[in-house]
Amino acid sequence: MAKYASPEFLDGGFTAFKANVNQMVLLKAYAAGDNYATVNGNAIASVSVATGDFALSGADAAPRVMTTTAKSTTASANSGASPDLHIAFRDTVNSKVYMVTDETSNQVVTSGNTVNFPSLTYTSGQPT
Repeated sequence: MAKYASPEFLDGGFTAFKANVNQMVLLKAYAAGDNYATVNGNAIASVSVATGDFALSGADAAPRVMTTTAKSTTASANSGASPDLHIAFRDTVNSKVYMVTDETSNQVVTSGNTVNFPSLTYTSGQPT
């Protein structure tokens, strides 16, 4: 259940995320701190995303919310018998992983099958 947010994302927030992330990726395994090459090696499905696939909302003095658009693609590899699936958001131009979150079904994925990425929500709260 490892999760990750890059320094660029933490420093630049949703603006940096929207401006730089160009792929959503399903990983067959992930450990906190895995580098870009390891994430690429564990990728079993990827789909392109653009700035318009991320919606920002939240009133002044309220938490900011970023929601992603649901996407579908075809798996390019198998997950293996006991996957620990994660969804990563990456910037392929600058070879950076911006965020990784757990995918809780951990279903076995077979190459050629359809993979559905759900709409995801990330909230950045007001300081307390």
